[in-house]
Amino acid sequence: MIIAMDGPAGTGKSTIASLIAKKLKITYLNSGSFYRALTMALNSSDIDISDSEKVLEFCKKQKLEYKNSRLVLNGVDVEDHLHDDAVSEKVAQVSSIVPVRHLVNEKMQEITKSLDIVCEGRDMTTVVFPDAQYKFYLDASVDVQAQRRFDQGVSNMTLEEVKAAIIKRDEIDRNKAEGALKRAPDAFYIDTSNLTIEQVCAIILSKIQNKGFTMEQMEVEKEETKNSIQTQLEESLKSFMPLEDGQLIDGTVIAVTDELVFIDIGAKSEGKIPVQEFAGKLPKPGDVVSCVLVKLNGRNGPEVSFTKAQSKQLWKDLRKAADEKTPIEGTIEKEVKGGFEVNLGGDIRAFLPISQSDSSKVEEPKKLIGTVSKFYIERLYSDNKANVVVNRRKYLEEIINKARDDFFANTQVGDTVKGTVKSFTSFGAFIDLGGFDGLLHINDMSWGHVTRPKDFVKKGQEIELKVIALNPEDKRINLSLKHFTEDPWVHFEDKYHVNDVVEGTVTKLTDFGAFIALEEGIEGLAHISEFSWTKKVNKASDMVQIGDKVKCMVLGYDIQAGRVSLGLKQVTPNPWDTISEKYAVDSVVHGKVVKITNAGAFIQLEEGIDGFLHSEDISWTKKVKHPGSEFAVDQELDVKILDVNPEQHRITVGLKQLTDNPWVAFADKYHVGSTLEGEITSITDFGVFVRAPEGIEGLVNKANLSDDKDVPFEEAVEKYKVGDKVNVYVVDINVEREKVAFSVKDFKKAQARKEINQYISSEDNVGGAYTLGDMLNDQKNN
Repeated sequence: MIIAMDGPAGTGKSTIASLIAKKLKITYLNSGSFYRALTMALNSSDIDISDSEKVLEFCKKQKLEYKNSRLVLNGVDVEDHLHDDAVSEKVAQVSSIVPVRHLVNEKMQEITKSLDIVCEGRDMTTVVFPDAQYKFYLDASVDVQAQRRFDQGVSNMTLEEVKAAIIKRDEIDRNKAEGALKRAPDAFYIDTSNLTIEQVCAIILSKIQNKGFTMEQMEVEKEETKNSIQTQLEESLKSFMPLEDGQLIDGTVIAVTDELVFIDIGAKSEGKIPVQEFAGKLPKPGDVVSCVLVKLNGRNGPEVSFTKAQSKQLWKDLRKAADEKTPIEGTIEKEVKGGFEVNLGGDIRAFLPISQSDSSKVEEPKKLIGTVSKFYIERLYSDNKANVVVNRRKYLEEIINKARDDFFANTQVGDTVKGTVKSFTSFGAFIDLGGFDGLLHINDMSWGHVTRPKDFVKKGQEIELKVIALNPEDKRINLSLKHFTEDPWVHFEDKYHVNDVVEGTVTKLTDFGAFIALEEGIEGLAHISEFSWTKKVNKASDMVQIGDKVKCMVLGYDIQAGRVSLGLKQVTPNPWDTISEKYAVDSVVHGKVVKITNAGAFIQLEEGIDGFLHSEDISWTKKVKHPGSEFAVDQELDVKILDVNPEQHRITVGLKQLTDNPWVAFADKYHVGSTLEGEITSITDFGVFVRAPEGIEGLVNKANLSDDKDVPFEEAVEKYKVGDKVNVYVVDINVEREKVAFSVKDFKKAQARKEINQYISSEDNVGGAYTLGDMLNDQKNN
């Protein structure tokens, strides 16, 4: 025996299948565990899951066993880790590989050759076990699925992340090339959203028991056909059988009074039935009615009952309806736990589960009280009134499907239909067309911009709409209100042209601009970059508000796409067109620091017009590492205009240019070979910085610090500290680059040469015995 269950994740398949297996004492087989085990093995390998051939070869080598309803992979019980996040993330991709599905299906089919099983998955009833004796499809709302999976506590994801993962996985499963998630036509559908586990199990067990009972009856009927002659004989003798208490008989009405109906049943006296049993529909004399002989020898003659006869006949009708799967009529009378009580007539009451009471989710159960409808019988045991379960949802869905099929067969695109506004979503409204829905998308409510669907239609409102799209395969119907009027874009070019200045109304603000309606159905976008020539606009609301009347320029349009580009700044003069005249190069202007960056500072010259002061243009002599050390925001100062670029909307200003360039004066006073005394300002790994008396700062490279090549820089520099006075030799001057190089070593060489020259020119030493070598030795010793 095979009991197969399908359905999406989180519908309770695993829990319920396991319980059914325990109750029936048969094996529980979880198909999803096979794919999850293979995914776990793949995660521990270096196999690329997108390489289906390698995945298949790898999976063939894995040993899968099912022991005590737990999956064993390569000899290791992995059941407790099958729902880890790493497995759940990739299992849908692995199970979508068709050869892998074939491999798993073969393994499961092999297992069932020697076992009675309960199995669950997504294609158990359609692919793996299409001939299973019992098929069920379990379903639930996606919110219920996510909450159930989240409550299992096997995932580290949030509830919203679990919900998104389930939606993604079910989407993959429904669109697989093979083994897709779908309901088998002969599978019994159960919505578990509002049912307990025990309630679902009870429904499944009752269906299994009902089917078994029907098969037994069929065997009995086969046996009875062999004795048809005997059966006919028995029927012919019934008219001669004596009357017995509890017998269903036909009688003829002989009189009707205000209180009683007298009926001839072939007894010594007439039977009497209270008129209340006929519920106001009294028979006439001569009518033949069925009744039950309650007591042949009653105190006042035979006691008969029309109501009990109705119940007996109704039970026959119910049995026939259950066997032939035809609907019966009843009235929903009251709410009970888990659903409703339905009056089927006579004294027979049935239970209607709330999940099977309507074609959509029941928000207000009380509204169904008093509803007269037809129902399908889901469960019927003998004459036991407590075991009648009916299904209204199935009947309504049949009616709806037929109405929908008729709609698709008799309706064409362009037809006008009537419907009632049923509900709203963020993207439009659903219209009830007679039990089935069509979609009125927000974009089809008006040729203009629609923000709120409720501004155009009201819930419960009956409206006429145009059919604009039909998709029988997906059962989708798209409706429109705006197609009752002409598309305003047809005449757009008759009214509007590029560079036209037009007036419109602001309808919507976004992060990137404002939508402006030029007329009903014609709406354009003014991008935030087109708001102002000079001002940096961060939010559209800083410039305009919804409802504002504004003038703007048509910058471009696309009729096919229904788009217009608009500009606000284009209707005002562009100050950058005359900026060179207002801010001439070399002119001095007054400004305010508005922003400081690592590279410099922005100086506001007027509203929306800034000049950039680069760090290199702050001081002739000081190396400014960060402008923040020199200025503060809102500080006012004078600057000189260095460059104006109207095309790039850029102005460059300078501060040091307000004074003479000290480098020029320095170069006039000193030249290569000059010597001077300076002050050490800093000591680095690559040399020593020395400031000259004029404020000019130069570098003594470490190679030029000591005249002794054998003394390393680290040792030579120990003789100096910041603030020391030091004599240096000018090695190089570059006015344009504002750089000067000094040397201590060359200064000492210059001094030595000077002393030699002075000695040679001295009269005391002419012709003497004191030589140049003596002098050098003296210097070395000193």
